[in-house]
Amino acid sequence: MFSKVLVANRGEIAFRVINSLQEHGVSAALLVSPIDKNTLPAKQADTIIELPGDLPSESYLDQDLIINLAKEECIDAIHPGYGFLSENVEFRKKVDKAKIAYIGPTASNMEILGDKIQARQAAIDSGTPLLPGTVSSMDIGDLKEEAMNIGYPILIKAAAGGGGRGIRLVKSEKEFDSQADNAIAEAKMAFGDGRIYIEKYLTSGKHIEVQILGDGRGEVLHFFERDCSIQRKNQKLIEEGPAPSISREKASEIHSTAIGLTSYLKYLNAGTVEFMLDSKGNHYFLEVNTRIQVEHPVTEMITGEDLVWRQIQVAAGEDLNISQSDICYRGHAMEARIYAENPFRDFIPSTGTIQRICHPVGPGIRVDSHMVDNTSIPPFYDSMIAKLIAYGTDRDQSISRLNRALKSYQIRGIQTTIPYIRQILALDDFKQCNYDTGYLQSHQSTFTIPKHLQTIAVAAASREFQVSGSAEMNEKVNIGSPWKRSLFPKVM
Repeated sequence: MFSKVLVANRGEIAFRVINSLQEHGVSAALLVSPIDKNTLPAKQADTIIELPGDLPSESYLDQDLIINLAKEECIDAIHPGYGFLSENVEFRKKVDKAKIAYIGPTASNMEILGDKIQARQAAIDSGTPLLPGTVSSMDIGDLKEEAMNIGYPILIKAAAGGGGRGIRLVKSEKEFDSQADNAIAEAKMAFGDGRIYIEKYLTSGKHIEVQILGDGRGEVLHFFERDCSIQRKNQKLIEEGPAPSISREKASEIHSTAIGLTSYLKYLNAGTVEFMLDSKGNHYFLEVNTRIQVEHPVTEMITGEDLVWRQIQVAAGEDLNISQSDICYRGHAMEARIYAENPFRDFIPSTGTIQRICHPVGPGIRVDSHMVDNTSIPPFYDSMIAKLIAYGTDRDQSISRLNRALKSYQIRGIQTTIPYIRQILALDDFKQCNYDTGYLQSHQSTFTIPKHLQTIAVAAASREFQVSGSAEMNEKVNIGSPWKRSLFPKVM
């Protein structure tokens, strides 16, 4: 086992990884930007390694700097968390070259699955069902012709995409050129790669994903599935497991498909295989996220597994001493992502300082967060501030517990998605699983600003995107704020 692991991330996932390391007696080192020096993860870590700046490019995205710092600190292994460099194959190769262990998939896994076009080809080669679409890089004219053959509506997607970025829905041929230009521009900004492909769009699809863990030799275990169909702007908002809208027979079929693809690729470490289901219940491969997922606590709650520690064990070459028959689930878990955003104004970011935060407690409640009183919400990073997970003996109880916890959640100083999520939980369609990935978009008029927030909303409109902080910080935001241009790569 490793003696010292570098957590190359920040926020709640950094705190989460640190806790698993320390629980098993492994020393946790943490990268910290100047604005993160006094956060809860920094206080919890055994060692902090300071970075020179707050912008992602001068901190958590500076590959060479991170590796040099890891060498200086005699780091055994690097855990990338999610977001930032977690799916960057070049970083993975540099870590290998530095002879430091990487807690994640192989470079080959990441190379194939990180490129969505290559991933589609791998799915074809392994017999994995796919939605109609392209499997090679084409120019706009050829893509447009292929879209006609497939039939509208279609999705234009970034080949190097992830987290919902570089995706455009095209309903007719007349929209194609402009939407392709938009997708390419966003893909270049977010990923530095403007390649795109097309895929048939399901107008009433469900998003189901399977948590897997591979040994790199072809043996892959699954830890059941999650339903992630409640989304806004191609970003997940509520996740739950097991998936409530499919039969256990269908779930087993999806598990087998996920294992078939990842076994074919000799997948190593943790990952998530994502699928879309059409109205007839047919499932189609979307992508594989080659990292730990934001919503992994849902799976941990129903299986009793520590998936982060499983990642570390695999990377260290340890025998897991577990087989598929040993992995079972009980009850139901549901996760709500709490973002520092105004959900009633197109989810614009809400920067500033959390003056007061009181996380909910109670039976079946888990909160993954690094937020405490007087924590700043910087404009440089992703806007998620907490994950609230509720466990129950069945789905009704998990909904009830999640709603109770949201009602008691106190966050002052910024706006959050809490009131919006509470309205979702109250919908009969949600309770009866009558929704798909496009539900929130098509039912926008269903959601209303709570009366106690209406005055706040008017005041906030006059200072949209202003940042509380020093003149130096404001200058940095003006130069390169990913929130201002709404293109910062978020995570799924």
